Amino acid sequence: MSNSLVWQRKVLSNGLTVLLYPRPQANTAQLALAVEYGSNQEPEELVGVAHFIEHMLAGGSEHRIGQSRSIENFGGVLDLYTDREQVAGVVDVLPEKLEDASKILSDLFFGNVFESTKFEVEQKIILNELAEVADAPTIKVEEMLLENLFEHHPIRRPIGGYPKTIKHLTLPQLAQEHKINYGPQNMRLILSGNFNKKTQDNILGSFSNKEKTEKPSTPQVRSESNKPKGLVMKEKAGITQSYLSIGARTINATHKDAPVLDLIGTLLGGGTSSRLFIELREKHAITYDVNSAHCKGLDFGYLSVNCAINTQKATKAQKLILKELEKLQTTLVSQEELERVKQIMLGGILRGMDDSHDTLEIISYMDTQFGSELGLQEYVTNIQSVTSKNIQTAATQYLNKDELGMAILKPKKE
Repeated sequence: MSNSLVWQRKVLSNGLTVLLYPRPQANTAQLALAVEYGSNQEPEELVGVAHFIEHMLAGGSEHRIGQSRSIENFGGVLDLYTDREQVAGVVDVLPEKLEDASKILSDLFFGNVFESTKFEVEQKIILNELAEVADAPTIKVEEMLLENLFEHHPIRRPIGGYPKTIKHLTLPQLAQEHKINYGPQNMRLILSGNFNKKTQDNILGSFSNKEKTEKPSTPQVRSESNKPKGLVMKEKAGITQSYLSIGARTINATHKDAPVLDLIGTLLGGGTSSRLFIELREKHAITYDVNSAHCKGLDFGYLSVNCAINTQKATKAQKLILKELEKLQTTLVSQEELERVKQIMLGGILRGMDDSHDTLEIISYMDTQFGSELGLQEYVTNIQSVTSKNIQTAATQYLNKDELGMAILKPKKE
Protein backbone atom coordinates (compact mmCIF):
# COMPACT_ATOMS: atom_id res chain seq x y z
CA MET A 1 0.00 0.00 0.00
CA SER A 2 2.82 2.42 0.81
CA ASN A 3 4.05 2.61 -2.78
CA SER A 4 0.57 3.59 -3.97
CA LEU A 5 0.72 6.66 -1.72
CA VAL A 6 4.06 7.97 -2.99
CA TRP A 7 4.79 9.93 -6.16
CA GLN A 8 7.94 11.31 -7.74
CA ARG A 9 8.82 14.94 -7.10
CA LYS A 10 11.30 17.18 -8.87
CA VAL A 11 11.84 20.91 -9.35
CA LEU A 12 12.87 22.19 -12.78
CA SER A 13 15.53 24.86 -13.23
CA ASN A 14 12.87 27.56 -13.70
CA GLY A 15 11.27 26.69 -10.34
CA LEU A 16 8.34 24.62 -11.63
CA THR A 17 7.50 21.78 -9.25
CA VAL A 18 6.75 18.51 -11.07
CA LEU A 19 4.85 15.61 -9.50
CA LEU A 20 4.74 12.28 -11.34
CA TYR A 21 2.29 9.51 -10.50
CA PRO A 22 2.35 6.89 -13.30
CA ARG A 23 -0.40 4.27 -13.46
CA PRO A 24 0.53 2.04 -16.42
CA GLN A 25 -2.70 0.00 -16.27
CA ALA A 26 -4.93 3.07 -16.73
CA ASN A 27 -6.71 3.70 -20.02
CA THR A 28 -6.22 7.47 -19.90
CA ALA A 29 -3.65 10.05 -18.80
CA GLN A 30 -4.10 13.24 -16.79
CA LEU A 31 -2.16 16.46 -16.63
CA ALA A 32 -2.83 19.22 -14.12
CA LEU A 33 -1.31 22.65 -13.74
CA ALA A 34 -1.95 24.32 -10.38
CA VAL A 35 -1.11 27.91 -9.45
CA GLU A 36 -0.59 28.83 -5.80
CA TYR A 37 -2.97 31.76 -6.08
CA GLY A 38 -6.42 31.04 -4.72
CA SER A 39 -8.92 33.24 -2.94
CA ASN A 40 -6.81 33.33 0.24
CA GLN A 41 -3.87 34.94 -1.59
CA GLU A 42 -5.71 37.73 -3.43
CA PRO A 43 -5.70 41.37 -2.21
CA GLU A 44 -8.69 42.32 -0.09
CA GLU A 45 -9.68 45.07 -2.50
CA LEU A 46 -9.73 42.54 -5.38
CA VAL A 47 -11.80 39.80 -3.78
CA GLY A 48 -12.78 37.33 -6.50
CA VAL A 49 -9.90 38.12 -8.86
CA ALA A 50 -8.35 34.62 -8.58
CA HIS A 51 -11.65 33.06 -9.63
CA PHE A 52 -12.05 35.69 -12.38
CA ILE A 53 -8.63 34.81 -13.80
CA GLU A 54 -9.67 31.15 -13.86
CA HIS A 55 -12.66 32.12 -16.03
CA MET A 56 -10.43 34.14 -18.34
CA LEU A 57 -7.95 31.30 -18.83
CA ALA A 58 -10.44 29.42 -20.99
CA GLY A 59 -12.76 32.23 -22.03
CA GLY A 60 -10.61 35.37 -22.15
CA SER A 61 -10.13 35.50 -25.92
CA GLU A 62 -11.31 33.80 -29.10
CA HIS A 63 -8.01 31.94 -29.21
CA ARG A 64 -8.44 30.71 -25.63
CA ILE A 65 -11.98 29.55 -26.30
CA GLY A 66 -10.81 27.62 -29.35
CA GLN A 67 -7.92 26.06 -27.46
CA SER A 68 -10.02 24.96 -24.50
CA ARG A 69 -12.68 23.43 -26.74
CA SER A 70 -10.13 21.63 -28.88
CA ILE A 71 -9.44 19.24 -25.97
CA GLU A 72 -12.78 17.62 -26.80
CA ASN A 73 -11.71 17.04 -30.41
CA PHE A 74 -9.48 14.18 -29.35
CA GLY A 75 -11.72 12.66 -26.69
CA GLY A 76 -10.50 14.65 -23.72
CA VAL A 77 -12.05 16.84 -21.06
CA LEU A 78 -10.81 20.07 -19.49
CA ASP A 79 -11.72 21.14 -15.96
CA LEU A 80 -10.74 24.45 -14.37
CA TYR A 81 -11.48 25.38 -10.77
CA THR A 82 -10.56 27.79 -8.00
CA ASP A 83 -10.26 26.99 -4.33
CA ARG A 84 -8.80 28.68 -1.27
CA GLU A 85 -5.14 28.14 -2.12
CA GLN A 86 -4.91 27.44 -5.84
CA VAL A 87 -6.33 27.72 -9.31
CA ALA A 88 -6.02 24.46 -11.21
CA GLY A 89 -6.56 23.20 -14.73
CA VAL A 90 -6.91 19.48 -15.41
CA VAL A 91 -6.96 17.67 -18.74
CA ASP A 92 -7.96 14.01 -18.99
CA VAL A 93 -7.11 12.48 -22.37
CA LEU A 94 -6.09 9.38 -24.25
CA PRO A 95 -2.40 8.64 -23.66
CA GLU A 96 -1.41 9.36 -27.26
CA LYS A 97 -2.92 12.86 -27.02
CA LEU A 98 -1.19 13.86 -23.79
CA GLU A 99 1.53 15.97 -25.43
CA ASP A 100 -1.05 17.87 -27.49
CA ALA A 101 -3.11 18.50 -24.37
CA SER A 102 -0.05 19.71 -22.44
CA LYS A 103 0.64 22.37 -25.10
CA ILE A 104 -2.93 23.63 -24.82
CA LEU A 105 -2.83 23.74 -21.03
CA SER A 106 0.51 25.56 -21.14
CA ASP A 107 -0.89 28.09 -23.62
CA LEU A 108 -3.94 28.76 -21.45
CA PHE A 109 -1.96 29.34 -18.25
CA PHE A 110 1.13 31.13 -19.52
CA GLY A 111 -0.47 33.16 -22.31
CA ASN A 112 -0.95 36.82 -21.36
CA VAL A 113 -3.44 38.04 -23.96
CA PHE A 114 -6.96 38.81 -22.69
CA GLU A 115 -9.61 40.62 -24.73
CA SER A 116 -11.70 43.39 -23.19
CA THR A 117 -14.89 42.18 -24.85
CA LYS A 118 -14.41 38.72 -23.35
CA PHE A 119 -13.65 40.30 -19.98
CA GLU A 120 -17.07 41.97 -20.06
CA VAL A 121 -18.74 38.69 -21.02
CA GLU A 122 -17.05 36.72 -18.24
CA GLN A 123 -17.89 39.47 -15.77
CA LYS A 124 -21.59 38.98 -16.50
CA ILE A 125 -21.21 35.20 -16.33
CA ILE A 126 -19.54 35.40 -12.91
CA LEU A 127 -22.27 37.69 -11.58
CA ASN A 128 -24.79 35.06 -12.71
CA GLU A 129 -22.70 32.40 -10.98
CA LEU A 130 -22.62 34.40 -7.74
CA ALA A 131 -26.39 34.81 -7.90
CA GLU A 132 -26.76 31.06 -8.32
CA VAL A 133 -24.45 30.44 -5.37
CA ALA A 134 -26.47 32.89 -3.26
CA ASP A 135 -29.52 30.72 -3.91
CA ALA A 136 -27.79 27.66 -2.37
CA PRO A 137 -28.60 27.57 1.37
CA THR A 138 -25.82 25.11 2.24
CA ILE A 139 -23.22 27.47 0.79
CA LYS A 140 -24.82 30.52 2.37
CA VAL A 141 -24.88 29.04 5.88
CA GLU A 142 -21.22 27.99 5.57
CA GLU A 143 -20.31 31.57 4.62
CA MET A 144 -22.23 32.77 7.67
CA LEU A 145 -20.29 30.36 9.90
CA LEU A 146 -16.91 31.42 8.50
CA GLU A 147 -17.75 35.10 8.98
CA ASN A 148 -18.61 34.21 12.57
CA LEU A 149 -15.43 32.22 13.24
CA PHE A 150 -12.91 34.44 11.44
CA GLU A 151 -12.62 38.18 11.83
CA HIS A 152 -9.49 38.77 9.74
CA HIS A 153 -8.55 35.68 7.73
CA PRO A 154 -9.50 35.79 4.02
CA ILE A 155 -11.26 32.44 4.38
CA ARG A 156 -14.20 34.46 5.67
CA ARG A 157 -14.65 35.81 2.13
CA PRO A 158 -16.38 33.79 -0.64
CA ILE A 159 -14.10 32.22 -3.23
CA GLY A 160 -16.00 33.83 -6.11
CA GLY A 161 -15.90 37.29 -4.58
CA TYR A 162 -18.70 39.75 -3.96
CA PRO A 163 -20.86 41.24 -6.74
CA LYS A 164 -19.57 44.73 -5.87
CA THR A 165 -15.89 43.71 -6.17
CA ILE A 166 -16.51 41.84 -9.42
CA LYS A 167 -18.36 44.82 -10.91
CA HIS A 168 -15.47 47.17 -10.10
CA LEU A 169 -12.64 44.89 -11.15
CA THR A 170 -10.80 46.04 -14.30
CA LEU A 171 -8.97 44.11 -16.98
CA PRO A 172 -5.62 45.82 -16.19
CA GLN A 173 -5.96 44.77 -12.55
CA LEU A 174 -6.68 41.19 -13.57
CA ALA A 175 -3.82 41.13 -16.06
CA GLN A 176 -1.42 42.44 -13.42
CA GLU A 177 -2.41 39.73 -10.92
CA HIS A 178 -1.93 37.13 -13.65
CA LYS A 179 1.49 38.51 -14.51
CA ILE A 180 2.65 38.46 -10.88
CA ASN A 181 1.37 35.03 -9.93
CA TYR A 182 1.33 32.88 -13.07
CA GLY A 183 5.01 32.03 -13.25
CA PRO A 184 6.57 28.55 -13.13
CA GLN A 185 8.06 29.14 -9.68
CA ASN A 186 4.52 29.54 -8.34
CA MET A 187 3.11 26.45 -10.06
CA ARG A 188 3.11 22.69 -9.89
CA LEU A 189 2.68 20.34 -12.81
CA ILE A 190 1.15 16.93 -12.07
CA LEU A 191 1.31 14.04 -14.51
CA SER A 192 -0.74 10.93 -13.75
CA GLY A 193 -2.14 7.85 -15.44
CA ASN A 194 -0.81 6.01 -18.48
CA PHE A 195 2.24 7.77 -19.95
CA ASN A 196 5.70 6.63 -21.03
CA LYS A 197 9.15 8.10 -20.38
CA LYS A 198 9.40 9.73 -23.82
CA THR A 199 6.10 11.55 -23.41
CA GLN A 200 7.09 12.61 -19.91
CA ASP A 201 10.45 13.99 -21.07
CA ASN A 202 8.87 15.88 -23.98
CA ILE A 203 6.29 17.50 -21.74
CA LEU A 204 8.79 18.47 -19.07
CA GLY A 205 11.14 19.78 -21.74
CA SER A 206 8.50 22.16 -23.07
CA PHE A 207 7.60 23.42 -19.59
CA SER A 208 11.24 23.87 -18.59
CA ASN A 209 11.51 26.56 -21.28
CA LYS A 210 9.08 28.85 -19.48
CA GLU A 211 10.87 31.90 -18.15
CA LYS A 212 11.46 32.03 -14.42
CA THR A 213 10.17 35.14 -12.66
CA GLU A 214 10.28 36.37 -9.09
CA LYS A 215 8.30 34.36 -6.53
CA PRO A 216 5.31 36.48 -5.41
CA SER A 217 5.16 37.48 -1.77
CA THR A 218 2.71 35.77 0.55
CA PRO A 219 0.10 38.05 2.18
CA GLN A 220 0.47 38.37 5.93
CA VAL A 221 -2.57 37.11 7.84
CA ARG A 222 -3.48 38.62 11.20
CA SER A 223 -3.98 36.19 14.06
CA GLU A 224 -7.49 35.47 15.27
CA SER A 225 -7.85 36.29 18.95
CA ASN A 226 -11.56 37.08 19.14
CA LYS A 227 -14.13 34.57 20.24
CA PRO A 228 -16.96 33.70 17.83
CA LYS A 229 -20.19 35.65 18.22
CA GLY A 230 -22.14 32.62 19.36
CA LEU A 231 -25.24 32.32 17.18
CA VAL A 232 -25.82 34.34 14.01
CA MET A 233 -29.14 34.01 12.22
CA LYS A 234 -30.50 35.16 8.88
CA GLU A 235 -33.66 34.60 6.91
CA LYS A 236 -33.94 33.55 3.30
CA ALA A 237 -36.98 33.43 1.05
CA GLY A 238 -37.71 30.33 -0.96
CA ILE A 239 -36.49 27.67 1.48
CA THR A 240 -38.67 25.40 3.59
CA GLN A 241 -36.12 24.14 6.13
CA SER A 242 -33.57 25.78 8.37
CA TYR A 243 -29.88 25.16 7.76
CA LEU A 244 -27.66 24.81 10.80
CA SER A 245 -23.87 25.02 10.93
CA ILE A 246 -21.80 24.74 14.11
CA GLY A 247 -18.03 24.99 14.11
CA ALA A 248 -14.78 26.00 15.74
CA ARG A 249 -11.45 27.43 14.63
CA THR A 250 -8.68 24.85 14.80
CA ILE A 251 -5.15 24.63 13.35
CA ASN A 252 -3.41 24.43 9.98
CA ALA A 253 -2.72 21.31 7.95
CA THR A 254 0.85 20.76 9.17
CA HIS A 255 0.03 20.95 12.87
CA LYS A 256 0.47 17.72 14.81
CA ASP A 257 -3.20 17.79 15.84
CA ALA A 258 -4.54 17.97 12.27
CA PRO A 259 -4.90 14.17 11.80
CA VAL A 260 -6.66 13.94 15.17
CA LEU A 261 -9.20 16.60 14.21
CA ASP A 262 -9.69 14.94 10.83
CA LEU A 263 -10.60 11.75 12.69
CA ILE A 264 -12.99 13.69 14.91
CA GLY A 265 -14.73 15.09 11.85
CA THR A 266 -15.20 11.59 10.43
CA LEU A 267 -16.25 10.14 13.78
CA LEU A 268 -18.95 12.80 14.17
CA GLY A 269 -20.38 12.94 10.66
CA GLY A 270 -18.53 10.72 8.20
CA GLY A 271 -20.98 8.12 6.97
CA THR A 272 -24.00 6.19 8.22
CA SER A 273 -22.15 4.78 11.23
CA SER A 274 -21.12 8.22 12.48
CA ARG A 275 -22.35 9.48 15.82
CA LEU A 276 -24.35 12.43 14.55
CA PHE A 277 -25.97 10.44 11.73
CA ILE A 278 -27.20 7.89 14.25
CA GLU A 279 -28.23 10.49 16.83
CA LEU A 280 -29.94 13.09 14.61
CA ARG A 281 -31.32 10.88 11.84
CA GLU A 282 -31.88 7.39 13.19
CA LYS A 283 -32.78 8.10 16.81
CA HIS A 284 -34.56 11.44 16.56
CA ALA A 285 -35.43 11.69 12.81
CA ILE A 286 -34.88 15.46 12.71
CA THR A 287 -32.72 15.56 9.59
CA TYR A 288 -32.23 13.71 6.35
CA ASP A 289 -28.46 14.13 6.41
CA VAL A 290 -25.80 15.51 8.72
CA ASN A 291 -22.12 15.90 7.92
CA SER A 292 -19.01 16.99 9.70
CA ALA A 293 -15.53 17.77 8.39
CA HIS A 294 -12.24 19.30 9.42
CA CYS A 295 -11.18 21.80 6.73
CA LYS A 296 -7.63 23.12 6.79
CA GLY A 297 -4.92 24.77 4.76
CA LEU A 298 -1.57 26.53 5.04
CA ASP A 299 -2.65 28.98 7.73
CA PHE A 300 -6.20 28.13 8.75
CA GLY A 301 -8.37 25.34 10.04
CA TYR A 302 -11.93 24.84 11.20
CA LEU A 303 -14.19 21.93 12.10
CA SER A 304 -17.88 22.21 11.20
CA VAL A 305 -21.10 20.24 11.60
CA ASN A 306 -23.91 20.89 9.12
CA CYS A 307 -27.50 19.76 8.72
CA ALA A 308 -30.92 20.87 7.49
CA ILE A 309 -33.84 20.64 9.90
CA ASN A 310 -37.38 21.77 10.44
CA THR A 311 -37.19 25.24 11.98
CA GLN A 312 -39.06 24.03 15.04
CA LYS A 313 -36.34 21.40 15.60
CA ALA A 314 -33.37 23.78 15.38
CA THR A 315 -32.92 24.13 19.13
CA LYS A 316 -33.13 20.37 19.62
CA ALA A 317 -30.54 19.80 16.87
CA GLN A 318 -28.18 22.28 18.51
CA LYS A 319 -28.48 20.53 21.86
CA LEU A 320 -27.88 17.08 20.36
CA ILE A 321 -24.77 18.27 18.48
CA LEU A 322 -23.37 20.05 21.52
CA LYS A 323 -23.99 16.95 23.59
CA GLU A 324 -21.92 14.85 21.17
CA LEU A 325 -19.10 17.40 21.20
CA GLU A 326 -19.10 17.38 24.99
CA LYS A 327 -19.09 13.58 25.05
CA LEU A 328 -15.81 13.61 23.11
CA GLN A 329 -14.29 15.62 25.97
CA THR A 330 -15.61 13.50 28.81
CA THR A 331 -15.62 9.92 27.51
CA LEU A 332 -12.84 8.07 25.71
CA VAL A 333 -13.71 6.70 22.28
CA SER A 334 -13.73 2.91 22.33
CA GLN A 335 -10.94 1.11 20.50
CA GLU A 336 -13.51 -0.58 18.26
CA GLU A 337 -15.04 2.73 17.15
CA LEU A 338 -11.64 4.32 16.71
CA GLU A 339 -10.45 1.53 14.42
CA ARG A 340 -13.66 1.71 12.39
CA VAL A 341 -13.21 5.46 11.83
CA LYS A 342 -9.60 4.94 10.81
CA GLN A 343 -10.71 2.36 8.24
CA ILE A 344 -13.32 4.77 6.87
CA MET A 345 -10.66 7.43 6.39
CA LEU A 346 -8.14 5.03 4.87
CA GLY A 347 -10.75 3.68 2.48
CA GLY A 348 -11.63 7.20 1.39
CA ILE A 349 -7.99 8.04 0.72
CA LEU A 350 -7.37 4.89 -1.31
CA ARG A 351 -10.56 5.37 -3.35
CA GLY A 352 -9.45 8.91 -4.01
CA MET A 353 -6.09 7.72 -5.28
CA ASP A 354 -7.91 5.29 -7.58
CA ASP A 355 -9.97 8.12 -9.09
CA SER A 356 -8.22 9.95 -11.92
CA HIS A 357 -9.50 13.41 -10.94
CA ASP A 358 -9.31 13.01 -7.16
CA THR A 359 -5.73 11.74 -7.43
CA LEU A 360 -4.56 15.05 -8.85
CA GLU A 361 -6.37 17.05 -6.17
CA ILE A 362 -4.95 14.91 -3.36
CA ILE A 363 -1.39 15.09 -4.70
CA SER A 364 -1.59 18.84 -5.30
CA TYR A 365 -3.05 19.48 -1.84
CA MET A 366 -0.44 17.33 -0.10
CA ASP A 367 2.40 19.00 -1.95
CA THR A 368 1.04 22.46 -1.11
CA GLN A 369 0.98 21.61 2.58
CA PHE A 370 4.07 19.43 2.99
CA GLY A 371 6.26 19.91 -0.09
CA SER A 372 7.17 16.23 -0.11
CA GLU A 373 6.38 13.13 -2.15
CA LEU A 374 6.00 11.32 1.19
CA GLY A 375 3.33 13.68 2.52
CA LEU A 376 0.36 11.37 2.02
CA GLN A 377 2.17 8.30 3.29
CA GLU A 378 3.19 10.16 6.45
CA TYR A 379 -0.34 11.49 6.88
CA VAL A 380 -1.77 7.96 6.78
CA THR A 381 0.84 6.83 9.31
CA ASN A 382 -0.17 9.70 11.60
CA ILE A 383 -3.85 8.79 11.26
CA GLN A 384 -3.12 5.19 12.19
CA SER A 385 -1.21 6.27 15.31
CA VAL A 386 -4.00 8.45 16.79
CA THR A 387 -5.23 7.24 20.18
CA SER A 388 -8.51 7.70 22.02
CA LYS A 389 -6.67 9.95 24.46
CA ASN A 390 -5.46 12.12 21.57
CA ILE A 391 -9.08 12.60 20.49
CA GLN A 392 -10.21 13.52 23.99
CA THR A 393 -7.36 16.01 24.40
CA ALA A 394 -7.99 17.68 21.03
CA ALA A 395 -11.75 17.88 21.64
CA THR A 396 -11.10 19.52 25.01
CA GLN A 397 -8.67 22.02 23.49
CA TYR A 398 -10.52 23.01 20.32
CA LEU A 399 -14.21 22.22 20.78
CA ASN A 400 -15.13 23.94 24.03
CA LYS A 401 -18.64 25.35 23.99
CA ASP A 402 -17.53 28.96 24.46
CA GLU A 403 -15.21 28.66 21.44
CA LEU A 404 -17.93 27.49 19.07
CA GLY A 405 -19.64 29.55 16.42
CA MET A 406 -23.15 28.82 15.15
CA ALA A 407 -25.11 29.93 12.11
CA ILE A 408 -28.72 29.34 11.18
CA LEU A 409 -30.34 30.22 7.88
CA LYS A 410 -34.09 29.93 8.27
CA PRO A 411 -37.09 30.45 5.97
CA LYS A 412 -38.28 34.00 5.61
CA LYS A 413 -41.82 34.51 6.74
CA GLU A 414 -44.17 35.72 4.04
